Amino acid sequence: MGGYAGKILFVDLGSGKIEKQDLDMGFAREYMGGLGFGTKIYLDLIKDKPQFDALSGDNPIVIMTGPLTGVKMSATARWTVGSKSPLTGFWGDSNVGGFFGSYLKLAGYDGIVLTGEAEKPTYLYINDGVVELRDADKYWGKDTYKTNDEMIADLRSESKKAGQVLTIGPAGETLVKYASLVNRKGHVAGRTGMGAVWGAKKLKAIYVTGTGTIDVAKPDRLKEMRKELKDVYGESVGIMAIYATGTATQMDVGIISGDIPIKNWQMTDWDEIDDIGPMAVNDKMYTGSKTCYGCGVACKKEAEVKEGPFKFEKGPSPEYETLASFGAMCLNSNLESIGKANALCNEYGMDTISCGTTIAFAIDCFDNGLIDESDTDGLKLTWGNAEAIIELVKKIGNKEGFGAVLAEGSLSASKHIGKNAADYLTTVKGLEAPMHDPRSAHGYGLAYAVSPRGACHEASLTFEVEGGAMYFPEIPVLAEDFPEGSEGRAKLNVACQDFGMFFSNCAIFCNLGGYPLNATMALDMMNTVTGFDYTLAEVMEAGRRIWYMKRGLSNLFGARAADDTLPKRLMTPMQEGPTEGSVPDMALMLKEFYELRQLNEDGIPEKKVLDDMGLTVLADLLYP
Repeated sequence: MGGYAGKILFVDLGSGKIEKQDLDMGFAREYMGGLGFGTKIYLDLIKDKPQFDALSGDNPIVIMTGPLTGVKMSATARWTVGSKSPLTGFWGDSNVGGFFGSYLKLAGYDGIVLTGEAEKPTYLYINDGVVELRDADKYWGKDTYKTNDEMIADLRSESKKAGQVLTIGPAGETLVKYASLVNRKGHVAGRTGMGAVWGAKKLKAIYVTGTGTIDVAKPDRLKEMRKELKDVYGESVGIMAIYATGTATQMDVGIISGDIPIKNWQMTDWDEIDDIGPMAVNDKMYTGSKTCYGCGVACKKEAEVKEGPFKFEKGPSPEYETLASFGAMCLNSNLESIGKANALCNEYGMDTISCGTTIAFAIDCFDNGLIDESDTDGLKLTWGNAEAIIELVKKIGNKEGFGAVLAEGSLSASKHIGKNAADYLTTVKGLEAPMHDPRSAHGYGLAYAVSPRGACHEASLTFEVEGGAMYFPEIPVLAEDFPEGSEGRAKLNVACQDFGMFFSNCAIFCNLGGYPLNATMALDMMNTVTGFDYTLAEVMEAGRRIWYMKRGLSNLFGARAADDTLPKRLMTPMQEGPTEGSVPDMALMLKEFYELRQLNEDGIPEKKVLDDMGLTVLADLLYP
């Protein structure tokens, strides 16, 4: 079969044992790839001892590609990483593009399973069939940029071509709870603290290079598809927009609908919003475009600030989520400082959404008198104070002073601060919400509430479908014209979860680069590459099974119905603007969702539905 490399690496960091296991093709067809492989393998590893701390050696971490990863077509460079999250305590995963996943497959591996913990700083070296654990002392303590450049230079002579580095920075080493994994300086597995899991295991990096190829079951048909999709992509307005200005284009789009959270979700309009919009980025710091492996969309932009207090060297430009979290959320219109915050987060290895949101939360607490300069190491955490924001990013990255409090995430910080600090939180299941307001599209609210990993706009395709960026007419529910409000959003979410598990979690398509694709195109590409004969109903069923596994893992780690809620701040109606008076009807949507998903009153899938899905191991764990 095509698409798959055919082997999965199992690496025990404690004993040093490395195994190369053949990929069973029956397993591949059933679980497809990506998080399908990852959640199943993870569940099998922990089933005999399911209770453990996320930062212990008992917590495995699974890195998995999909069958489309690396086939040199637009939107097919992504891969996934999953583990128990140290930030939330529930199931955590991240989805990322770049080059690492493609190189891993070229080296001959569909994924890596990491267990145990090393005694000293270690990195994993992969060069085709050569797989070794090596000493990482010389890289420990260095930021992700230096680690990337030095490791590539140090190892260049050992292989025919330079490899790819996936690494943590100082934030991962010191166990910042939202530490990330960084490839090529700007491709970041940011959400849920996977970098901290690495740091606890003393795993500094993985270096991979390979000389193999990725076989395709029907190469002639794939050539035809490339030609067909060239026209499809050329006519896509969404692709044109992100090609021109990257994800920053959402700043212009979102402000119209009230999608952008401003002043820690207290406003939906701001006179200074254009100062941090795509045109400002282009005028003040844009230096060029980059892309992921084999992708023609080129939505990754580069930036540089050559002088002033916020100067930074040429590197990744801030994405929309970063512009909003360090800009609009903090009422910070200093674009250069946002670029600097982005560079610092990438160097330290930290999620910009959680970091920026946690800082906005702290500013809100300062503004309301819950903390003062005696708590914040003398920093005046006032709205728009760019200098203080940057200093706080550094303190968080180094886990110094008040930064050490915020390094635990905003939910933990609210407990440290006390009083009514929880009123200013924007977390679901302990994960800081992304920069899209459910008061502008109520389905987002349900998506955030029931997502297994916490508030997330990419855990399914709800954001893309309800927001109008993607259209799947072949799926009847997703072809419906939904009225404004909360009506019908439960069935919308279910369909977006089921198809989304296939589309952006297992196959793996990029949700941005996949804008022009419908279900027929996506399915055709999957079958062309793999040689399988999936039907739409079959991949929806497989996606449903994988969603239940993710949900069940979070349930196993303690998530219950009480966690399927939105925070007070997101449920407070705006007094003016495009979302005036609008709040999601969570009671209605949750009631309908629980019925459709057959969840019991505790928010756990009923045993029968798990058994019917073939998830008997999970059923036995949840219903001992």
